[in-house]
Amino acid sequence: MDNPAHLIYLKYVNKRPPACKAFNNAAWGAHGNPMTSAIDIIHRDHVNIARVLEVLEESISEAGGKPDFELLERIVYYMRVFPDRFHHPKEEKFLFPALRARDPSAGPVIDELERQHAEGERLLAELTERIRASEDGADGAEADLRRAADTYVAFQRSHMTTEETEILPRARKHLADSEWRDINRAFAADHDPIFGDNLDTGFRALQSRITGAK
Repeated sequence: MDNPAHLIYLKYVNKRPPACKAFNNAAWGAHGNPMTSAIDIIHRDHVNIARVLEVLEESISEAGGKPDFELLERIVYYMRVFPDRFHHPKEEKFLFPALRARDPSAGPVIDELERQHAEGERLLAELTERIRASEDGADGAEADLRRAADTYVAFQRSHMTTEETEILPRARKHLADSEWRDINRAFAADHDPIFGDNLDTGFRALQSRITGAK
């Protein structure tokens, strides 16, 4: 039977419905099995990242005039401080090496995902430049911003789908409980500035947009 977290993730990836007001972190539950709890954390992170990408896409496509630049800057900041500085480094330090050792056939996929982590940072930097150029009113900046946002969103969705369909099933199959305990401890230490227990200052408008809260 498919993991409910995986189904929720695919729901957001495969065609981005409106943000779900009823969704909250408590819905994920707590699993005592050390093998599944780390996977659930990764699923949860992917769902939350997908929701932020949905707002980015909508913010660009809905903009009749100038986009909400403050909202776009919060999105970029979130993608920089959570996925790029916490989520991805933990994959590279804990999950990927353990899986590579247990399942050498996963090596090429892991190599590509690590390359994509670096490419994602480059694309985010490019998106940041396009936001600033659009805010400054540069010629052609609106079209450039739309292209940069579309490229970044598609790239991140493809990246997460590869992890969901290629890496996590292999990890579930091959890694031992002792390895999952270390991976789980690492991922459990993350602080998500939007979806964590304490909402960071500056993210309230973005959280409200994601959840549909007034």
